[in-house]
Amino acid sequence: MVHLWVRAEQRDNEARVGLTPKGAAALIAQGFRISIEESPQRCLPLAPYLAAGCVAVPCASWPGAPEDAIILGLKELPESDMPLRHRHILLSNSRKLVMG
Repeated sequence: MVHLWVRAEQRDNEARVGLTPKGAAALIAQGFRISIEESPQRCLPLAPYLAAGCVAVPCASWPGAPEDAIILGLKELPESDMPLRHRHILLSNSRKLVMG
């Protein structure tokens, strides 16, 4: 079973999240396990994630996540000298360019 850990963004100006509750529900239906960090600033509330089957975990707890967890977040990680022991999926801003 794949364990996805959705990290809370820690930048003051970042309220986005890389996975919606609907997307989480779809992944859980396929057998994923999803932990979602509590966040005081996330644009989507925690309750729909819990209703979808996610498990809430404390904000910024991803460094202590089980080693098999894949950490999902936006852009770069907070600056730290801590060694990384997890696999990470980092989403970034992008624009679709249409030529024509």
